[in-house]
Amino acid sequence: MFRRLSRQLFKRYQLILLELRDGRRVHNMRINLAGLITLIMVISLSSAVMAWLYAPPRTGERLSARYYQLQQQHQTLHDRLATLNGEFTLARAQVEGLKHELLSSQKHNESLKQKLNIYVSILNARKSGGVRILRAAAHMQDYATLDYSLALVKGGNYPRSVSGSIRIIAFGDKGQKLLLRLGKDTDVLPYHMDTHIFLEGEIPWRQHWQPSMLRITRINLKGEERDQMTVKLRGDAVGIHVSKQVTTTEKREVNDETWKKHGK
Repeated sequence: MFRRLSRQLFKRYQLILLELRDGRRVHNMRINLAGLITLIMVISLSSAVMAWLYAPPRTGERLSARYYQLQQQHQTLHDRLATLNGEFTLARAQVEGLKHELLSSQKHNESLKQKLNIYVSILNARKSGGVRILRAAAHMQDYATLDYSLALVKGGNYPRSVSGSIRIIAFGDKGQKLLLRLGKDTDVLPYHMDTHIFLEGEIPWRQHWQPSMLRITRINLKGEERDQMTVKLRGDAVGIHVSKQVTTTEKREVNDETWKKHGK
């Protein structure tokens, strides 16, 4: 039977290819079943190998690879974000430091400019004779403390030094009036200077009304009232400088106010 099967497998068959249009012979070949089966098996095996080599990866493996890739990208972005946050925090701290330094420098420059203006005014006032109230300022702190400051300047070189005192009277918007107590047991603030002097102080304010204006009077060593300056209180505003010599009528008015304690 094996011989019979072999004979059938290797038995040659004639294969004639004809042209379809005119039936003319194109090619003549002999084949057998064994060769045909072998050819089919080779073609099938080659197709399977090619399909295995070039087939796309499985869905699970593709998703796993993509997930790993996304994890790597996420970690890279997270590290970059942390770095940028650190750089931003450092830059913001540096900017705040520069702003604070700039603000401090501006305040310092403004203070130096004010001091320069004051000393220029003092030098100009020194060119003329006599003693005068050069400038004054006053403001309220939390409606409980009255701050005041003023500068006195002496012109000329003679006499070498002068002494005297300062009296301050506060006025309200509705006609209230109060002689300020500038010391523990006195209503005047003494001074002694060669060229100029700065006077300042804080006075507790216990009245039910708020002052709107101060009148500062300078008194010489003989007790004579020489000149005055009016200072308006407007928050932290610097007072308006209105210096003038005291007349006889004004002297009498101030002397009367001296003995009227606390506006009584």
